[in-house]
Amino acid sequence: MSRTPMSKHLPLIVDLDGTLLVTDTLAEGFANAVLRKPLRTSGGLLTLLSGRAAFKRFIHETAEVDIHALPERADLLPFLRSEKARGRSIYLVTAATQSVADEIFKRYRELLDGAYGSSDSVNLKGRKKRDFLLETFPDGFVYAGDSKADLAIWEEAGGIVFAGASKAIQKKARSFGKPVEQTFENKRQNPLGVWLKALRLHQWSKNFLLFAPLFLSGQFMNPDAWGLAILGFFLMGMAASGTYLLNDLLDLSADRRHRTKRNRPLAAGDLFVLHGLIAAPLMIAGALAAALYVSVPFGIGLLTYLGLSLSYSFGLKRVPMLDVSVLAALFSWRVALGAFIISQPLSEWLLTFSVFFFFSLSMAKRHVEVASTAPGQQVRGRGYYAEDAPLTLGIGLSTAAASIVIMVLFLAESAFKSDIYVFQGLLWAVPVLIGFWLMRIWLLAHRGELHDDPVSFAVRDRISLGLGLLLALCFAGAVFLDVP
Repeated sequence: MSRTPMSKHLPLIVDLDGTLLVTDTLAEGFANAVLRKPLRTSGGLLTLLSGRAAFKRFIHETAEVDIHALPERADLLPFLRSEKARGRSIYLVTAATQSVADEIFKRYRELLDGAYGSSDSVNLKGRKKRDFLLETFPDGFVYAGDSKADLAIWEEAGGIVFAGASKAIQKKARSFGKPVEQTFENKRQNPLGVWLKALRLHQWSKNFLLFAPLFLSGQFMNPDAWGLAILGFFLMGMAASGTYLLNDLLDLSADRRHRTKRNRPLAAGDLFVLHGLIAAPLMIAGALAAALYVSVPFGIGLLTYLGLSLSYSFGLKRVPMLDVSVLAALFSWRVALGAFIISQPLSEWLLTFSVFFFFSLSMAKRHVEVASTAPGQQVRGRGYYAEDAPLTLGIGLSTAAASIVIMVLFLAESAFKSDIYVFQGLLWAVPVLIGFWLMRIWLLAHRGELHDDPVSFAVRDRISLGLGLLLALCFAGAVFLDVP
């Protein structure tokens, strides 16, 4: 609906949380504080006894939120710029603290004429914000908001701008009979789809490593072993998804400045940060409890995995070389978990191969980030610099070669001496296929064409899937083809 002559001359007042930004600054700060300073934040909950404003101030002083990277409502900004170019006054009035309002003012200095936030005595929300606006802008104002608390303000405003308001709220606000200048809807997204994306179900493909001991130990005809392995697969996925949520919450600032990670649900504001903060520990605790119930060794192994994974998320990922070592260990530990849940002794050859193989793949992912960094600059959120590219390339290729050598030794020293394989000659194709795939991964990584981690890339790449099928056929043929 177009502007009416009665409202176009009035100053435009813009709310912050859910309106100018598609996230909530208090929720962002609370999640950051809980994860990075849990003990201090626990004690800070007592500030709620002094009122909501005191709690907001505590969170702002405790948290380390990158205000300038918070996701904004992209379709609202062109409207604000056009109004500003027309000469209209635009003010930010928010229930967030004045210090947050000041930071937002710095970010949108070219748009805003002023910014007002809550003080220790007044929480600028609902009726209190309405009273403040009536006093500060006695000649009238147009208000841009999104929530139920804004209804009291729209009732007294000279005009309305909806920015992320639900249909029910819009209907109620329109009943006030005020002119509606513009309506900006939230992105239409399937909530289930948003959650599935946030949980990174495609990463569950890595958990197929749990089935490696099942096949290599000769228990692939055992239905009980299959049942346990499948259960372990889902429990592992549930726990891993919980750690992905925690990792994304910890990496919000870096992800929002990354060319592709900014589209992750939490970083983009598609998933409320508090929902992620609640879901993550529930998923992890639930998976761990079920794992301990099914198999104590598997449960302890999963607990070890979670401890290492969370250590990576909370700091180890910023330590050069140690980060890829931890990633390789996490991949290899999946293989160990597969042995634990079916009560099968773990092959030292398989574990050693896994460590070198996945170290190389982890380094390939890091090499892409290093090689794409401008000279003299540091990879955001990591401890590498652009000049480290020759080092990451050399180490990655050498560990790839080492994994192939270990696979050959495994065949010669273990597989060929086992009675599981009757057509052992087919197994020689295994190191050839793995070697070809590793060379292709590194070629793409060096060209900057590997845009995801190699394992996730493999499940979507036709050539990788074809090589994987050939690899499976070779193992199957070695087991079942009795060629004289």
